[in-house]
Amino acid sequence: MSITLKNLTEKEAFPENFTANYWQSDAWKKAKEGNGCRSFWIQKNDAKVLVIERKAHFLKFWIKPLWELPRGPIGNSKDFIELFETVFSEARKKENNVGTVRIYTPFGTQNFWSNEIFTDFLEKNANKKAPEIFPTNTLMMNLEVSEDEILAQMKQKGRYNIKLARKKGVVIEEEKNIKNFWNLMCETSKRDGFRSNKKHVYSDLLQSFGTDAVLYTAKDETGDVLASAIFTITEGMAIYNYGASTSRKRGLMAPYLLQWTGMQWAKNKGAKVYDFLGISPDNTPNHSLNGVASFKLKFGGTRVICDDGLDFPL
Repeated sequence: MSITLKNLTEKEAFPENFTANYWQSDAWKKAKEGNGCRSFWIQKNDAKVLVIERKAHFLKFWIKPLWELPRGPIGNSKDFIELFETVFSEARKKENNVGTVRIYTPFGTQNFWSNEIFTDFLEKNANKKAPEIFPTNTLMMNLEVSEDEILAQMKQKGRYNIKLARKKGVVIEEEKNIKNFWNLMCETSKRDGFRSNKKHVYSDLLQSFGTDAVLYTAKDETGDVLASAIFTITEGMAIYNYGASTSRKRGLMAPYLLQWTGMQWAKNKGAKVYDFLGISPDNTPNHSLNGVASFKLKFGGTRVICDDGLDFPL
């Protein structure tokens, strides 16, 4: 069963089966291994989960590894408890010596931990809320309708800015080399005050996903590079992974046409849903994602909420 907007928004239902997704895929496993992370699957009966091992140190003192379970498990939910117990058992082994297992809940329900199957499990295993590295709120677009219908449900300003970019001569080009993207990312991270990934992370992502990834760059009529973004597809779900832009010529509205081109690419590749990858929750004026949320929400779409992630110290 591939991901659809319908099965992502059935908030009150706890699915019997949780579908594979971007973060629970062999392509993501390969990408993380390219970044130097030990990554592996653990399976129990009809459920499995991808584990990403993260190591860190403070000055000269090494901290115990952390096992991250991103947007998992997947498979039959009746086997999730046995799967988690297997993960904890493996993590406690001397050769692994894991300090914390961090579980970021899968798509499909915002009532994950409150389901009765986890009652005893949560009582037996101390836990606390995990850092919001994976946003609990995201914006998703249904791609199972026509392009005209997608445009019609956008905010008026979103449609207008797409048309304006075209009118002003903005063109979108597919690129294989990340040079332009990287230059823009350096500018964007400095301007907006965040730390970007290392350069190879972006090229590794494109390589790992192969034809299920694309890098688009927006330019004006003179060839001046204005914006660039990476998009991927997994299990019928397309994702706007990374975007960067220049402060110059902002009136050309290049990022809007760039997003629309990414949606068109995803739809043509057979994706059923498009994930803008994170927005701020409602009524959170100081949230770090407020800025990007105001941009993304102009495209319309549906808010999808996941339950909080939890840290389990061992």
